[in-house]
This record gives sequence, structure tokens and C-alpha cells, in this order.
Amino acid sequence: MRKTSRTLAGVAIAAASVGIAVAAAPTASAERGESGCFAYSYDDSGDLTTTVYYNNHCNSEQTLHINRDPNDVCGDTIDVKVGPDAKGNEVVRCGRVTGVWN
Repeated sequence: MRKTSRTLAGVAIAAASVGIAVAAAPTASAERGESGCFAYSYDDSGDLTTTVYYNNHCNSEQTLHINRDPNDVCGDTIDVKVGPDAKGNEVVRCGRVTGVWN
């Protein structure tokens, strides 16, 4: 009986420690904004890819422009045509995202 109590106490302490470690983990900060018809967000801390999420609030097709760092190998702008009132995402696999605009 006494051994069981010690085991349960050890498990409770371990579980509490894990909970504290998870709670203290840093959260990623995303870039968020609006430009023209679009609301967008992306997290530019990725090493290999960055996903840009977007939502077209207009009732007509619009083009979203995703700027990449011109000093990177892939430094050109990505243009994404988005239908009216549509939302989605674009995965940028090469080049750091430096801005999004409509």
C-alpha cells in the first residue's frame, strides 16, 4: 500500500513537471495584416517553407502578391489569383517571405 502511494506521488509530480514545461514553451508569432481585399497571416520563422494564409473579402477575383527576399535564390514575387469570398493558403518553398499585398 505504501509503495503504491509513492508511485502515484511520483507520477503526479512527473505529470505536473511536463505540464509546466508545455505551458512555458514559447508560442510562434505570426505576421498578420490586411491589404486591399485580403486578410492574411504567415509565420516567417520557418527554415524551409512558409505558409501564407489568406481570405479574399471582396466579391470579385483578386490577385494576392507574396514578396520574397530579393537577396535569396528565389527572390521573385508569387502571384496567387483568388476567387471572390474565397480563402486558402500558399506554401512558399523557396525564399523568405518579406511581405504580402493586394
